Amino acid sequence: MHHARVFFRFWPLLGLVLALASPSAQAVQAVPSLYGAVVGGTDAQSAAQDAMREVLVRLTGIRDAVTDPALAGLITDARHYVQSQRSTTAGTTQVLFDAGALRDALAAAGRSVWGPDRPVVWVQLPPQERAEAAALRAHLNAAAQRRGLPILIAGTDAVGGAIGGDAALTAARRAGASAALTAQSAPGDPQSLQWTLTAPSGDGHWSGGPELAIDAVTDTLVQSAHELTSAPVTDLLCHVTGVSDLASFAAVVSGLRAAPEIDSVSVRSIDADSLTLQLRARGGEAELAHALASERLRATGAGSAGVLEYRYQGAP
Repeated sequence: MHHARVFFRFWPLLGLVLALASPSAQAVQAVPSLYGAVVGGTDAQSAAQDAMREVLVRLTGIRDAVTDPALAGLITDARHYVQSQRSTTAGTTQVLFDAGALRDALAAAGRSVWGPDRPVVWVQLPPQERAEAAALRAHLNAAAQRRGLPILIAGTDAVGGAIGGDAALTAARRAGASAALTAQSAPGDPQSLQWTLTAPSGDGHWSGGPELAIDAVTDTLVQSAHELTSAPVTDLLCHVTGVSDLASFAAVVSGLRAAPEIDSVSVRSIDADSLTLQLRARGGEAELAHALASERLRATGAGSAGVLEYRYQGAP
């Protein structure tokens, strides 16, 4: 009962741990300028419309948002939604739109917003010459900014060479991301790359340049997010063993709360090194179990209906 005594001794601290493990307390890589843009020119009407075109793509996650007939009125009447607008000394115009008014307008048009808590995509690139690597990174970052996709680019030396599948997803999670995009040179065509997305909510394979890859990945993740939003809410129990101290407790709770499928997490009981949590989640039990499994949280496959069973494995 040693572990139980340790937990009960620190029980008053669990509220603090839960607060620290909440998404609002974590360092989240936010998408910049979700409701604003810097565009060329100083004409107020044209600048507002150009900025609205950029913002609609990032805000909805849909690349064709600017040609969507349902959103044409937002572009035409862009100045109606402007919160602030100013010209810069560089000959550009900074435009910031009213977030609430724009969200309401999108909802009225029957379109949805891709929420700000977007999955960070860890990108692994193949070995390249320095200039080529710098150009590729610049293209990836520009495309990701245009689509509103947070990315984290790592070098191949970070993981000891090209990887894929579960190993890529593990490396992504170690880096603080939730999805992995790996690139390899296409055989016989050094100007083209083969891209592989590995994510709990959807995988994909594409060949082409960095802009194509970012567009394809964003399309996949946006579709998954919309499907998740429409999924029914389910109450589940999650039983985790191997939770022997407050550090492992915080790691388990923060990991669960970071999953987009999880709406809420609450402690049901603690017994020695076993932790039982009450989850409110979206999606089916099988899909949720797959999404939550990670290098540290191993599914044991020993649960009954409505109960997810895991074992937590701390860092060696």
